[in-house]
Amino acid sequence: MKVLVVDDERRARERLIHLLAAFPKIELAGEAENGLRAVEQIEQLRPDAVFLDIQMPGLDGFEVLASLEQRPEIVFVTAYDQYAIRAFEESAVDYLLKPVEPERLARAVEKLLQRTVRAPDALLRSLPPMKRLVGKRLQKMHVLQVSDIESFSAEDELVFASTNEGRFLVNMTLRDLESRLDSGEFARVHKAAIVNLARVAEIDPDSRSSGCVRLASGQTVELSRRYAAQLRHRLGW
Repeated sequence: MKVLVVDDERRARERLIHLLAAFPKIELAGEAENGLRAVEQIEQLRPDAVFLDIQMPGLDGFEVLASLEQRPEIVFVTAYDQYAIRAFEESAVDYLLKPVEPERLARAVEKLLQRTVRAPDALLRSLPPMKRLVGKRLQKMHVLQVSDIESFSAEDELVFASTNEGRFLVNMTLRDLESRLDSGEFARVHKAAIVNLARVAEIDPDSRSSGCVRLASGQTVELSRRYAAQLRHRLGW
């Protein structure tokens, strides 16, 4: 089993990596020193499991999970016990308190090895609506507030989030975004677009194509006939 160790404290990372070396069925895939780097490493390395700290700069452990298209198994490792209930609501395999004792780590590893991996779609349905996600622009990772995003659009096989600051590449499909966004705040208007309902300024109907949606920034998004009736209902037409 390939694992990633995420902790903003270097000594804590090194100690956990040292302890994990005692388990022959565990292979270290990598390590990360903050939430943003954790998202990058998870997407690149595709580990089977992550030993994840909770309180970190940039993104905390729960926000890391919310930024992922597909989740590996998670073992939270933290110095605080007040997050335990939320951790298990997120379907964590285990919850370890620092300093991690070898015997307690052994039980967590055993749970990991026995865990039956659930289907990605089921995982996505079990997660709460996203509040923040990670977008990439000019080789830098940015933490985006979901409420600041005007629209998501698909171009070829890429998906972009549009904000007042510009466009950011996100590592999720529109289908996955639909399952993770608050359905009261976002709506699909085209097979290639999702809009923030709070940012809709105008709707220009067109009998041939069902029209377009104009957003607060001036951006226009095509409204397809398939989604027009649903959008009218959502906006109280």
